[in-house]
Amino acid sequence: MDLDKLIEEGEKLESKAKESAMVPGKILKGIELETWASKAVIFMDEESENNFLTEKVQENAKNLNSKGYEKYHAILGVLKAIKESE
Repeated sequence: MDLDKLIEEGEKLESKAKESAMVPGKILKGIELETWASKAVIFMDEESENNFLTEKVQENAKNLNSKGYEKYHAILGVLKAIKESE
């Protein structure tokens, strides 16, 4: 998996986020989020030597039905930080 492609896929997910009628903020969930988060975990497992960041992505990829939008941003932030440090 290419880091640039993974970031691009993640950025496209932003358009899928919907305003919540129940709580303040946005909601993001579904198969596309689950697939992208799984790809991010696989990428981190295969490419990253930074255990802290790998664990951060792994933790945020769990239970995406709860606070999926916030977890999405955490994962995307890690991927972008890795890109900027290259």
